[in-house]
Amino acid sequence: MSGLPPGTLAELPRYESYSSLSTFEGCPARYAFRYVDRLPGIVTPSRYAFGKAVHAAFEAFVRARIAARDSWLPGPDAATIASAFGLAIDASGCTADEIARYRERAEPVLARFLEAELASKSEPIGVELGFGVDVDLPGDGRRARFVGYIDRIDRRPDGGVEVIDYKTGSPRSQADVDADLQLTAYAFALARGALRDSTTGAALATPVRVGLYFAEPGITVWTRRSAGQVAAFGERLIAAVRRIRLRDFPARPADGRCRWCEYRATCPASAAPAAMHGAS
Repeated sequence: MSGLPPGTLAELPRYESYSSLSTFEGCPARYAFRYVDRLPGIVTPSRYAFGKAVHAAFEAFVRARIAARDSWLPGPDAATIASAFGLAIDASGCTADEIARYRERAEPVLARFLEAELASKSEPIGVELGFGVDVDLPGDGRRARFVGYIDRIDRRPDGGVEVIDYKTGSPRSQADVDADLQLTAYAFALARGALRDSTTGAALATPVRVGLYFAEPGITVWTRRSAGQVAAFGERLIAAVRRIRLRDFPARPADGRCRWCEYRATCPASAAPAAMHGAS
């Protein structure tokens, strides 16, 4: 490193996402390392392997379900989702022992997802749907670009739209889901007309409800987003972008935050235990 504060010289990102926004709000220095200086950081293959493989399996299954529906063919089965998980985890870079443990751990997760799919009365519109919206920055005539991917959007029997995000971490309380910023970000994007129905071409409506599907127990916790919450997210995004463009990147060291930071070994402000600085 040059000794200069992070994010001093490199070009600023041309767009923001929920991930970059949450990283900035948690620790601006970490944001600068990752999104401005684009340093690789230290992340072991096993850290996100299970979650990524589960997401890949769910995505493959729902894509196959949509394709079968549109072609009037039989839908996918347990073999479809198991195969997708296997391909993803085998390519994760994990050790053979880790892969074996993850395969065993995944069996009930995939079975519960399949059961939930068979019981659902909603129809999937799409998975891994990318979006981009421009947000005006009042006072300076510039705009911020906000982008992202939504795990899944379904249409309910009554025609309403619902958004689902998959989580492989510990289940959260209703209060936590009610306050979840990622779900608010997705509602914000849809409210801005960021996504269109692939069949009709019409902009998808603001979601009737949004939810987190917790893969381990196989449950979805639903919530709603008001117009006020959506507007507040827009203001929060604008405030963050203004600070980013000022290159306001102070570190916010804290043991719990720094312990899991991929830049703990190089960040001079890291509060992670010294023994972890050399961990890989």
